Amino acid sequence: MQPQPATLAPADLQRFDRDGYVVVRQAFGRADALAMEERWWSELAGTHGVRRDDRSSWHQIPGNLKAAKRDPAQARILTRTVGGVLDDLLGTGSWSPPKDWGLTIVTFPGPGSWEPPARFWHWDNPCAPHLDRPRGLFVVSFIGPVAPRGGGTLIPSGSPRLLIQQERAIPADQRRGPGARPWQRFGRCHPWLMALTGQAPAPANRIAAFMDSETSVDGVPLRVVELTGEPGDMVFCHPLMVHCAAPNRGTRPRFWTGVRASGRRRPAPCPRSCERSTLARRGTSSSDACSSRPACRSR
Repeated sequence: MQPQPATLAPADLQRFDRDGYVVVRQAFGRADALAMEERWWSELAGTHGVRRDDRSSWHQIPGNLKAAKRDPAQARILTRTVGGVLDDLLGTGSWSPPKDWGLTIVTFPGPGSWEPPARFWHWDNPCAPHLDRPRGLFVVSFIGPVAPRGGGTLIPSGSPRLLIQQERAIPADQRRGPGARPWQRFGRCHPWLMALTGQAPAPANRIAAFMDSETSVDGVPLRVVELTGEPGDMVFCHPLMVHCAAPNRGTRPRFWTGVRASGRRRPAPCPRSCERSTLARRGTSSSDACSSRPACRSR
């Protein structure tokens, strides 16, 4: 008999199984998130000359915030609610508290139009360790508010199911080696995905084509979703969630942290030096996998 979820509702678990993610509003304290946001602004001013009250000083910084990642206040993200969600999705006692909550990401607004990009769609972990159940999570924590078109990461809901379905259809002895090209298999399996990832002519309206409704690919409904939220909100994604950075066309920077989980085995290192996961199941490797995308980009 399966244990009953303690924090997530049955509908939440069904949504995670179907779409590959679940949103938890106010998973940790809004006041704690906003206090961290203030310290992020202080680091931006002291290290990069970016002042909150002077938009002329705003510019995209190289890399991520270093002091923010070491901030002891990050420990407040792991609330009882967050622990309960991790228990429900990974199993009680089968995860370890993270050392930190991953990349501290700031994306400043810029000029131009907004639409789902055609490049740099990727996922971060090999499929094999997650065929039966997820052995980790890709977790986003909102430090500041992120409005629509405000730089929130894009995900095709349902993409983990499609990747697992494709992997299961391949004989085990053919899943690795020089002939295994999971990115090509995924991106070229349907005209919708080819257009989304820039391998086919783009539709006139990419927002309508990819975000307004679901498209069935090999029986799996896919739709591009923009991750938005308020301070204290969190998104828990399957480790095989396909995702892509999106431009910020809003009025304020995007502030959030992102942690990536990993599978059991350590893959070949990524030539572009991917970050390490800090939220892995006990007994699994903490190295991140870059097995499936053409390039590594911050989210």
